[in-house]
Amino acid sequence: MFELLEKCVETKAAQEADLMQLRGQTRTMKTCTVRNGVIEEFSDISLDGFGVRAFVDNKSWGFSSTNTLDLESAKRTLENSIKLAKASSHLKTQELKLEPVKQHIADVSTPVKKPIQDFSPEEIVEIPLEAYKGAKKVGTQIADVKATYINIEDEKYFLSSEGTRIHQKATRVLLFVNVMAKRNGLLCPTSENLGHTGGLEIFDETSPYSLGRNVAENAAKLLKAKAPPSGKFHVIVHPTLCATLLHEAIGHPLEADLAMAGGGFSDHIGELVSSKLITIYDDGQVKGGLGYFPYDDEGVECKRTVLIENGVLRSFMHDRSSAALSNVSPTGNSHAWDYGVEPLIRQTNIGIEAGDYSLEEMIEDVKEGLLLEGTFGGQADVNADFTFGFQKAKWVRKGRLAEELRGANVAGNAIEVFKTIDAVGKEAVLRPGACGKSQFAVQGRVVPAIRCEIPVGGTGG
Repeated sequence: MFELLEKCVETKAAQEADLMQLRGQTRTMKTCTVRNGVIEEFSDISLDGFGVRAFVDNKSWGFSSTNTLDLESAKRTLENSIKLAKASSHLKTQELKLEPVKQHIADVSTPVKKPIQDFSPEEIVEIPLEAYKGAKKVGTQIADVKATYINIEDEKYFLSSEGTRIHQKATRVLLFVNVMAKRNGLLCPTSENLGHTGGLEIFDETSPYSLGRNVAENAAKLLKAKAPPSGKFHVIVHPTLCATLLHEAIGHPLEADLAMAGGGFSDHIGELVSSKLITIYDDGQVKGGLGYFPYDDEGVECKRTVLIENGVLRSFMHDRSSAALSNVSPTGNSHAWDYGVEPLIRQTNIGIEAGDYSLEEMIEDVKEGLLLEGTFGGQADVNADFTFGFQKAKWVRKGRLAEELRGANVAGNAIEVFKTIDAVGKEAVLRPGACGKSQFAVQGRVVPAIRCEIPVGGTGG
């Protein structure tokens, strides 16, 4: 692949651009879905190709891609990217003085203890099938079980006219389990997932069977639980819900393209925007995180970027263009799902630094409140206004856990909610996640439990 990219960047046409970035990629992806003991899908997909970005007149980008890997097609793709950049240049009025980046020559691979290639298709099918068996073992009240296994093997090649040459190889494994329990017309859904950058060794610690059983046991318990109350409560947000809250309602507004469009954090650099107990960062080098990327898709090293430090907004996540507009350095947050799309500003592994409280200590200081666990996702906007579903809750009364409650919704403004945080858990958990900002992405979240005030929309009264 590098030979083809090098021949392209050496062509006469490439000299017409101020900067050329070429990204080659090969990918294989297996997906196996089992629903109620039946294999609904087993797919084995592969792709390869490359994309070209051209920067001209110090203000305009053009992008083109192809899945035909011969020299003539490659040259044509490069020429198209330059033509597109020039065509839009006259519409741009602001020059971008891209900060020169360090030239990298690198070859990096994810450590894998149990490679995908060592397992037959029959053994792969057993992974979601075992999750199903674990769930059904809980009893007849388990009405529906869906388990989906995915592995992604990526080999990426990056070459720029600035002299950077990077080869990255990574394997990612995920398992999603969704369960529905049913009794007398009452439906109680629960879900959980596993995921990391690495091989099938992920199941050495938590087996598919135990994951499926745990999800189903949670669903079955909720059949006996009451609906949660409505109102504003002092709550402990478990890492399984905190991960969604952090990524969606805080993380996205901290992405420079959204912040510069007028988001909730837009012009507050240097100001207190959260509780002083909160430090938030993004780090592409978290080992095992789904967002583990040593380098981004502009050839910038992915390092730890402190976004909020002791409650004070310090930085946004930047690509090279937004960094130029903000007169700061890029942070290694320019990522594309595959070679066929242009990179966007994305989170890698976003995290909250651990605090000083055990979960028990967080609970014992609450006179009356709730412990919220699990997520059904939801939505948030650039102003950090959000609505998310949680899977289950427990009353906290006089510092002790009381009866279990079913799931409902939380809503509010995350910036205001984070200002109310009065305790942060001392154990930060690495969670898997995904994102659909214009294009798909897999990412990590490193989150402790937090204690705060948050509006809960339940039906228990």
